[in-house]
Amino acid sequence: MDTQIISREESYKVPETVCAFANSSGGVIVGDGFDPVKMIPDNIPYVIEDYGVYVPPLVWHRKPALFRGRVYRRIEGQNVISGRKAKIIMAGDSHDFSRDDFPVKNISLNEESLNQFRVKVTTLNEGMRRLSREEFMMRAGIFSGKFLTFAGALMFGDILRVRAVLDYSGGHAEVEAVNIWDSCVKILPRLLAPLSSKCAEAFREMFINSLLHSDYNCDNHINFFITSNPPKIFADNPGTIRGTTRNHRIKKMFALSGITSRNTRMTLHGLDIIRDFMPSFRLEENMLELRTSAALTLEGKTTLPNPIML
Repeated sequence: MDTQIISREESYKVPETVCAFANSSGGVIVGDGFDPVKMIPDNIPYVIEDYGVYVPPLVWHRKPALFRGRVYRRIEGQNVISGRKAKIIMAGDSHDFSRDDFPVKNISLNEESLNQFRVKVTTLNEGMRRLSREEFMMRAGIFSGKFLTFAGALMFGDILRVRAVLDYSGGHAEVEAVNIWDSCVKILPRLLAPLSSKCAEAFREMFINSLLHSDYNCDNHINFFITSNPPKIFADNPGTIRGTTRNHRIKKMFALSGITSRNTRMTLHGLDIIRDFMPSFRLEENMLELRTSAALTLEGKTTLPNPIML
C-alpha cells in the first residue's frame, strides 16, 4: 500500500492524490503541517488512521475522474465518456447547480410544514434561533431577495406530488404528500416501520436521493409502487441521471433539518449503502420520458405483513 507525504505548500495536490489512490490499489495520505481531510473531495470515501488518511480503491462505478484540477465522480448508469459529450454533460451540471434557485410567484406555503421545519432547524442550529422569520427563511434558502425560491416552493408549497401506492391481491391503498417536507415526515416513516434495519437504511437512501436528484422542471410527480408478492418497492422520479446533485438549496434544507445526517456511515455514498443491502441494485433511465427508475427488494423485521400497510 502506497503512502504519500504532502507538505502544507503542496496541499493542492491532495485531490489528485486521492483520485490516483481511488483509481488504483488505495493508499495513505499524510499531511505535513495540515489536515488533508479538509481537502478530500465530496463523495470520496476515506478512513482516518493513526498514521494518516487511508483512501481505499473504488469499484468501477465509483472511480473518480480528474479534470482541470477538479475531481468528478462517475455518472451512475453511463459509460466513461470524453470530448464534446463530456463538455455537454459538465455544462448541464453547471446549469443544474442553480436549478432550484430561481424565483417563483403566486405560491402559498404550508405554515404547518414550515413551522415544523423551523423547529427542527433551530433545535440543531443554535445560531438560527435568534433570527426573525424573514431572516430565517433567507438563511435557509426558502427566500432569495424578495421572492420565494423554487426550492422553497417544492419543500413547503403545494406544487409537488409524492405518492406511495400499494397494490396487492384483493386490495389497493395509497398515500400522497404535496411537498417534500411532508413526504419526509409523513410518508417515509410509515414505509420504513415494517422493514429490517438494513433494508430501512437502504430504502431511506433511495427515497431521499429520489427527492434530491429529481428534475422538477420537467415533471412534479415522484411515485413509489409497493408490491407484497414479491415484496419490492419501485421508485419512479422525473429526470435522467446526472453526475451532481440537481437541487442544492433543497440539499441545504435537508442538511439544516437533519434529514441527511441520519446516514450513520457518512464516508459512504448513498448508492454504496443501497448496494451493501442489495448488490444487484441499479438505476435505469428512460430517455424518451425523461425519468429514472429503480427497484429495491424489501425485507421485514420478522416477516413482512401481507399487505404492507401504509
